[in-house]
Amino acid sequence: MTSRLALAVCCGLWLGGASAWAADNNAALPPGYSPDMSSEEAGLWMLQDREEAALKTSANLVRDEKLNAYVSGVICKLAAEYCPSIRVYIIDTPDWNAECAPNGMVLVFTGLLLQMKNEAQFAFVLGHEITHYTHRHSLDALHRRVNTAGALQVFDIAMAGVGAGVGADPRGAMSLGANIAQLSMLSYSRDQERDADEGGFKRATALGYAPQEAPAIWENMAADNKADPNFSRHAFFNNHPGEEERAANNAKWAGEIVSTRSDWVTNEDAFHAATAPFVRRWIEEELALAQPDRSIEIFRRLAANMPSRGIYQYALGEAYRKRNDSKKNDPAAAESAYRGALATADAPAEAWRGLGLVAMKAGRNADAKEAFTQYRAKLPDASDKAMVDFYLTQL
Repeated sequence: MTSRLALAVCCGLWLGGASAWAADNNAALPPGYSPDMSSEEAGLWMLQDREEAALKTSANLVRDEKLNAYVSGVICKLAAEYCPSIRVYIIDTPDWNAECAPNGMVLVFTGLLLQMKNEAQFAFVLGHEITHYTHRHSLDALHRRVNTAGALQVFDIAMAGVGAGVGADPRGAMSLGANIAQLSMLSYSRDQERDADEGGFKRATALGYAPQEAPAIWENMAADNKADPNFSRHAFFNNHPGEEERAANNAKWAGEIVSTRSDWVTNEDAFHAATAPFVRRWIEEELALAQPDRSIEIFRRLAANMPSRGIYQYALGEAYRKRNDSKKNDPAAAESAYRGALATADAPAEAWRGLGLVAMKAGRNADAKEAFTQYRAKLPDASDKAMVDFYLTQL
């Protein structure tokens, strides 16, 4: 239901027109800033306050205290003097994303946490979003929208987001992200994206994060998109610099400063200690997207980055098994990944189940029986034990 307050704010945006724009709309956000209640910026903030209120009761919100403390700590270091104005929300959805809204609300999606190699990479992404916030890019984007599309369209976009709910399934959080993007007018220009990249790079490296980790983020994203046969560059992302350009820019900046100190940090151990309890769930959510080509690229990279972590080898095996393209030799690749997982110190028992499924499909009944028997011994109370026991009766 649309509140009268929100409606009044929207109408204020619509009727005020370009004459209400602040003369210094591109000025950096002062720490502790709140907009004048008669301004269009206040309307933008109030619409996002409504989304934030809905988020607080969402089933997609990750409420684990330790993980929230860790993520908030990294963001606060990057935000520095802006930290008191920042509120952090971790959203359980398998999408690679983070957003910092103009009112200081920061969203971190668990799909991003899954794919980061270390805290340094995470910090470069967050630094980018904080720069959007401190440089008031959303307000400038709102002004451009009015100048190019007309105030009525801005009104329609803002009203579309008011009162929108948040779904309970893992992808339901995307509706929230879409609403916030609409309410923020987050069609940033290419120059704003470049500015956020550079600002984020400077914030992260000022804290000692290893600069060479920055270009890897965009190189990885380019590889993920290239691997996905269904990927197309949506019109929204046409306003963004390409991943190759962003990787090149970050590599240039890294090359200029990497030799200036020898104590750059990645904080990889701290990052994985904070995220380890949730990785299994995030992997299952990524696999549930049914985008195996992309998942294979993601898990191949994670397994290579962390060969001692059996969970990523297991995930890679699952992605190959689910794609099951015999022309690409997926069954053999899946089996190799499962065996790699079982060779690690923290071998997930589910790798035995994967081996059993691959062997059973290939008609290797003895191998399947051995693998399923091992799985049942390792996880006697597995939720799928009835199914596996049935398989055993058929072998």
